[in-house]
Amino acid sequence: MAREIPERYRWAVGLLNVRPDDYILEIGCGRGQMIGLIFQRLVSGRVTAIDRSGTMVDTARRSNESDVASGKAEILHQELLDARLPPASFDKIFLFNINAFWMDPVAELAEVRRLLKPGGSFHLFHQPPPDHEIEEFVDRFKLNLEKNGFQVDSVAVESIAGTELACVVSRPSLR
Repeated sequence: MAREIPERYRWAVGLLNVRPDDYILEIGCGRGQMIGLIFQRLVSGRVTAIDRSGTMVDTARRSNESDVASGKAEILHQELLDARLPPASFDKIFLFNINAFWMDPVAELAEVRRLLKPGGSFHLFHQPPPDHEIEEFVDRFKLNLEKNGFQVDSVAVESIAGTELACVVSRPSLR
């Protein structure tokens, strides 16, 4: 039986504005619930998902078996900083609730910059824990992005099922 995909993931994929020829990287794919939503929008593009948990990667591969078999989806058991993905490979890179990007993600943002194609975009999606304001996370993401050579293009905040979610869209600054 297929699992219901949470509305927050549907919202996030809508904000990615996936084009048919996009090459997309998901950092920290977990169970892989967003992969199928992205895959449906691709024609000549490709989605690559990475996660540091072998258990989550196995689950994601089982959940997206036909997408992986098509050759247009790849799910890798790797951490971002150890992934050895080719430079300038992705039109869009995104993540959902990865704490390192709230902290001091100097190395991680340098790797995102290296992996993005010219003109590519980076989408940070976040759902704060209970009793936390979304603005504190948005402000921290914006600060971290800007001090690490990214320009913030837009911020979207949405309330879904009584929980506020945010998306901060950025791209490497032209320096």
